[in-house]
Amino acid sequence: MFHNKKAGWILGCLWIVGGLAQAGDIDLMNQFTFYGDNTEFFEPFRVRETILGQQFKSYLDGAVGDHTFLWGGIFADHRSAQDTATEVQPILSFIYRTDESEGVLGTIQPVARHGLIEPMEVTTLELTRPIEYGLQWIQKDSFLHMDAFLDWQQLLSPADREVFDYGGSAILPLDDLFAFEAQIHGYHIGGAMYGGLVRNNLAGGIGLKIQIHPRELGKTYLEVYALGSKDTNRPLYPGPTLGSGLYTKLSFSPDNAWEFFGLSWFGQDYMSEEGDSNYNSLGADGVYYKSSRTYEELGIRRFVQIESGVTFDFELRSHWIEDAWANSFRIVAQVPFDLGVMTVPFKKTE
Repeated sequence: MFHNKKAGWILGCLWIVGGLAQAGDIDLMNQFTFYGDNTEFFEPFRVRETILGQQFKSYLDGAVGDHTFLWGGIFADHRSAQDTATEVQPILSFIYRTDESEGVLGTIQPVARHGLIEPMEVTTLELTRPIEYGLQWIQKDSFLHMDAFLDWQQLLSPADREVFDYGGSAILPLDDLFAFEAQIHGYHIGGAMYGGLVRNNLAGGIGLKIQIHPRELGKTYLEVYALGSKDTNRPLYPGPTLGSGLYTKLSFSPDNAWEFFGLSWFGQDYMSEEGDSNYNSLGADGVYYKSSRTYEELGIRRFVQIESGVTFDFELRSHWIEDAWANSFRIVAQVPFDLGVMTVPFKKTE
């Protein structure tokens, strides 16, 4: 529910950002997102889920100097047709930006789960957690492409444990066809001040991406990752502390719109707290456990840019979870409409 007190606080933040950024460009960034994601899972590892809703974000992007910027605005998420409540969160960030780097302090807007693959972070987080709060550093140059972050989910209090996750992805292009990749994701629950159990989950690995662009076949990608995991102090956890897995993805795109892909997974005692549970050895009930895991997935994706930055994304997937079969689909439409508010020359300081 959107309260007057929260509305006043957010409007105050917008006024402050506008005032501080009055010496440079100010743009009003807006985007509507309409989404639906349905998974028909009845296996012990991941249960079925339907996510349906609409999101809206609007914030001022104000230049304070040549390399410093401020964001101030709101993010709203209305989930499902039955629930009338709308979750509203503030967008308030300090950004340091150059041609090759960007550092963010405050509200983070992750792209594709910071580049993490499915065993590290489940794809539904793109819809359920499209903004985060913490720190982020993005690097993109001829040598390295990197997205590193710290996302603080819950602060420590006498009633609640602290919760945060962290990590990132890095791509090191070797040449036009090959790239070395590395990923890591950590999840922490704890806080020694008030006692209680401290839990940690860590997953990571290295990979190789092969990119092929023959004219007669379109774009073809092959990714292979060797992953490892470590899970400590999980109550009644039946598995060993350390786990491993091999992830392979083959993707073929005949044009810039259609994509056909396949995934395969061979895991041994692997466990990632925020990863897709179909890759884990621990079941969704926290009790069922299968040490040696296999998982395969085939999918078709249609991603098109309609006009003026408006995009439509449709994905249909088939899943083989051990000896069982399941299906899922996703539909997402994004409608941006950014506005230039004002441009004022920077004031020189003596």
